[in-house]
Amino acid sequence: MNALNLENINRVSPYKVTLRVESPSVFSFYTDFGVEYEIVIKSNDIFIASGGYALDIINVWHQPSPGDPKFRDTLMAIVEEFFRQNNDVMLYVTETKDSKQASRNRLFVRWFNTYEHRDQFVIKTAEGKMDGQLNFMAIILRRDNPRLQQVFEEFEETIVFLFD
Repeated sequence: MNALNLENINRVSPYKVTLRVESPSVFSFYTDFGVEYEIVIKSNDIFIASGGYALDIINVWHQPSPGDPKFRDTLMAIVEEFFRQNNDVMLYVTETKDSKQASRNRLFVRWFNTYEHRDQFVIKTAEGKMDGQLNFMAIILRRDNPRLQQVFEEFEETIVFLFD
């Protein structure tokens, strides 16, 4: 992955984003409500055979977090910078530990659909059960990605294989 430019992110992000020194793919920020988040972007070839990157959104201390448009704008600043530096695939899989994955998925898709530059991207979502557990995932690509059709086909094949 090409490095993301922290200055570009902070130019548009309402929250100050820092980079974990020990891990250059972990972006951290605190909300106005004192909630610490880490946004992790890491290589992933599990869902897309030709490769891509997974986006993880981590509420570090698992604190309740009220609706916060600044959070969305900060997350989207990081996502936008990822795609500015990398014309690749981003995969988002919802956290399943607390049975709130449907809500997380709806929120993520709503954030993406209200994003001002959404017309530059394509998002494809899927939901299904794996081992009896309901899972939600999405892939995001720039519209000009030369692998667009291939990635969608690989994603569909993976979904058919993984979901019950």
